[in-house]
Amino acid sequence: MTKPTDSSKGGKGMQVALAYEDAKEMAESKDNEVRLSLASRKDIQPEILYYLADDDDANVRQAIASNELTPKQADLLLAKDNDSKVRMELAEKIGKLAPDLDQKTQRKAHDFVVKTLEILVEDQQDKVREIISESVKELDTIPVSIVRTLASDDVDSVATPVLQSSPILTDEDLLKIIWDGVRGSRLKAISRRSNLGEKITDAIVETNDHDAIASMLDNQSAQIREETLDQLVEQAPGIQVWHEPLVKRPKLSPLSLKRLAGFVAETLLENLLDRPDMDPEVSTAIGLEVRKRMEVDNVLEENVSSEDEKAVEAEVEKLYKSGKLTEDRITTRLHCGDREFAIQALARVADLPSLVARRMVLSRAAKTVVALVWKAGFSMELANIVQLRLAGIPPQQSIKADENGEVPISDKELDWQVTLYIDDAE
Repeated sequence: MTKPTDSSKGGKGMQVALAYEDAKEMAESKDNEVRLSLASRKDIQPEILYYLADDDDANVRQAIASNELTPKQADLLLAKDNDSKVRMELAEKIGKLAPDLDQKTQRKAHDFVVKTLEILVEDQQDKVREIISESVKELDTIPVSIVRTLASDDVDSVATPVLQSSPILTDEDLLKIIWDGVRGSRLKAISRRSNLGEKITDAIVETNDHDAIASMLDNQSAQIREETLDQLVEQAPGIQVWHEPLVKRPKLSPLSLKRLAGFVAETLLENLLDRPDMDPEVSTAIGLEVRKRMEVDNVLEENVSSEDEKAVEAEVEKLYKSGKLTEDRITTRLHCGDREFAIQALARVADLPSLVARRMVLSRAAKTVVALVWKAGFSMELANIVQLRLAGIPPQQSIKADENGEVPISDKELDWQVTLYIDDAE
């Protein structure tokens, strides 16, 4: 064997280059480990790598498949290898090469990479096709035929990456896929695409696939006609998965906003009222709708006898007149579970009818409950306790104090919340 040539020029840790005759002798070795070590090297002549692409040992072929110096002709051969692990290694490498597959790529090399991709996207092993789909999903230099093949794959994990992200798929491609009956996670993938046009969003709505439509509504870049949104709001009362994305959807018509207020959960009503595009007139109308729902839903669910209520009122009045109806006292009684005392106390200090205070608490709307405590002149510390212990508002939905420990809502908005309930009681 010829003495190896040191190509490192004295560099520490650099691999010593092999002479061609030495490499050829190692490639013909009967020792699998010798051939495997050769297949992983970065200084081997292309013909040696091509020779090893047909090695009997699958581990050697895997090393050749992952070697970036392997000639494209060998990649094409390995794309048809009978060992799936070899093909997966190749798919990983080809996926990394795909971004460079543009007009500057040498024509011959370009053709070999494309031919290899065409074989791999038809591979019987799902994982091989998944690797290719993930690698090319955002590229615009891949032949459209390859992307269409992946998009029409029967396996969701193969089809969804390109359906959601590929810039090569046109509206016509997407419409055809939808009209051909695609549903489930593949339709959801389409609904999550950036900047969906109105033709596509209308087609998604026509499928009546509730989950896909919910994803489309949640996609803020999707262009949805106002008429289509109105139609969805009409259908939405019994389709809960649409409620939150509809509440957060921009450019809803005033009519749709009012309709949403009639059926979405109380936790979403506050989101509806907090919309930046909310017109004051529409906001007032929604407030009226909220009050109607309070009557229909019989939110006055506290079963307090008139005698007990009068007794609590008398106790509260006595404490108030003696200056002992303090925040600390209300906090203590709340920690003891005395809800009725807290309601009556807040009503008295805020100078509100107890009916108004009760309704504000039972609205379970964080902003409304905070407004009640604010009206009584108490701190955000008590407001937090009232939200959690009296109104039963989940911690993640409660309103927290600002960095100064104050109410993070304007006085005007808080006063409006109180007025809304006072007007209803008159």
